[in-house]
Amino acid sequence: MTTSSVTSSALPPGGFGNGIFRAYVNGRERPGAGEFTVLTGERNPAGPGRDVLYGKGVPGTSFLRVADLGTGRVYVQGQLLTHADEVSLDPSVRSVRVSEAESVTRWSVTDAFDLEQRVTVSGTTAADSRVTVTTRITDVRTERHRFRIEYLWDTAVAGDDGPVVQPGAAGASFRPFEPVDSTEQTFERSTGDLAVADKYANPGSPTFAVAVSGTGNARAVPDQVQFVCLAEAVFAPIGGYVTDPARDISSPASDCRPPTGGPDSGLLLLWSRDAAEDDATVAAVLRMSPAAPYASTLRAGPVSLSSATATLTDTATGRPVAGRGLVFTSGGRVRCTVVTDGDGRATCDALLGGLLGYDVDFAGDAIWAAAHAHGGLPRGAEEGGGGEA
Repeated sequence: MTTSSVTSSALPPGGFGNGIFRAYVNGRERPGAGEFTVLTGERNPAGPGRDVLYGKGVPGTSFLRVADLGTGRVYVQGQLLTHADEVSLDPSVRSVRVSEAESVTRWSVTDAFDLEQRVTVSGTTAADSRVTVTTRITDVRTERHRFRIEYLWDTAVAGDDGPVVQPGAAGASFRPFEPVDSTEQTFERSTGDLAVADKYANPGSPTFAVAVSGTGNARAVPDQVQFVCLAEAVFAPIGGYVTDPARDISSPASDCRPPTGGPDSGLLLLWSRDAAEDDATVAAVLRMSPAAPYASTLRAGPVSLSSATATLTDTATGRPVAGRGLVFTSGGRVRCTVVTDGDGRATCDALLGGLLGYDVDFAGDAIWAAAHAHGGLPRGAEEGGGGEA
């Protein structure tokens, strides 16, 4: 629940996925059977091994809770029991099966209900990849009960354990230049997407965002999605957390912190289902947002006394892109790697030989596509751009 990121390109062993996302799940032999977490895969445009849910590939702080409203008992995935009515699901686990694309965890609560959780990674590209978490309750009693189902997700996007959120229409893309929420929020029966993005852990403009939503089936829409102080939400009764829209849970000044580490925001997704009326199945989906990086443009200026400035902008809006590394090359050698400032500019002061021309490159990421430009003498300076919207 503290700030984390994987700096090595090597992913932790185990898990399953499709190259865009990689999920890791606890087996039945471990406490918290079926608990899972998610990293970016080796082909994710954000780079491999970056947190989507907290844990660096080790499950533990994102979990499921199920309240049986007929008996008053609350069944918790894992060992964090904070109220007298809570019972761990661990003694009831029947199996945990993991394949190349999904995990299936099953529990059987004696003389009450069977529970199944599926974590599925689907798709082949960043645009169509999804992590879908489906929970199904089968009441085995003659008189079937009503249930409350809660997902607690410890979002930690790209090393930012206090990410911000941005609501949007269903299927909408994260909009990096538009407002975001860094305070607690409650979204009632929203059919749209909620983008979760890094902001404070990485300098400059956001580097990575994912969207969280129901599955698109109107019956699967959560009754409520809350953007919460996760460090406190883990101790609240199921369905009992009250958000405070004035409370900052994301910025460095936030008081929403675990005993160690920085701001710690997360998501609570809540459903109510009546087993007598339906099969008590709920699901939530996580995907890349935007589905494909926005186009970016590089402009390379002339060289003066071995110094030159390049500017990186969003192609569609012309607005500067801050906090991105630009690589300046001349004479077959890398001369500088410089991070763009608030105006999208980066200056290299070591372009010896650059009078004959130099190249500047932005490698691209999950928000903006790669771009290239060539510069040199004023009469030979050229503009370059790259990436598809």
